Amino acid sequence: MKKTLTIFIILFLLSCQGQNKEKEKKIEVENKTSNINVRDKKNKTLIPLSKLSCKTESYDSPNYNIKCESFSISNTIIEGSDKNRYELITFDFKDIDKAIIRKINNEDIETSPPLLYFSNSSKIHLIFFPLNSENHFGWKIYLYKDKILYPVGQRVLYWKPEYEESSVNYADILTIYELKDNIIIEIPNKYVIKNDDDYKNYPNYSDGKFYEKGDKLVYEFSINKIEYYKNYTNGLYEGDYNKMINNKIIDIIK
Repeated sequence: MKKTLTIFIILFLLSCQGQNKEKEKKIEVENKTSNINVRDKKNKTLIPLSKLSCKTESYDSPNYNIKCESFSISNTIIEGSDKNRYELITFDFKDIDKAIIRKINNEDIETSPPLLYFSNSSKIHLIFFPLNSENHFGWKIYLYKDKILYPVGQRVLYWKPEYEESSVNYADILTIYELKDNIIIEIPNKYVIKNDDDYKNYPNYSDGKFYEKGDKLVYEFSINKIEYYKNYTNGLYEGDYNKMINNKIIDIIK
């Protein structure tokens, strides 16, 4: 009888121990799942960029001079000795001068004075250049980080006819976010012709991913593996002027 009772107690204790291990394993799995969900939720959180308050000191199209709190921006159109045209965009920071060089031709779209944004989380500056014309619009985006200027991406869009000659302002209709390693631009789809045959006239202006989300059009540009310069198939290029010269990508423009 005592032997039977002893065996029963041992089996009972082993059963309890097994149940405790199962509970511990279940709690561990739940904790891991919870941590993954929190991390995924954090990675999917849209972080709005702050628009900087800058003052236009002068603007005589296509040249401009803009003053911001910690830096200024100006540009110059250069007629090179090789009969090509270049746009030199200079950023004058407190500790360093940087410049973007763009080789342009008559088919390329010249930029307007930029809108400036700043990320409080990743400490990057985003330079958003509007592209304007009679019936199309768009943007070129550059990123300044660790004293390097990076071309991020560009797009050409087309206004719906009722907005072609309106006074709609970029800053009023665009929202710019960070999402993990991406820059997200949202624009209400009521302003834009989504499918237009004229898009094919600008094959070099279709960087990034594009998709719809509710009543918004979303443009997504990766900043994970961007380079400090771009060469396009039509012979144009752009990028950090200083680094391109130092790495013998281009010669000094004369």
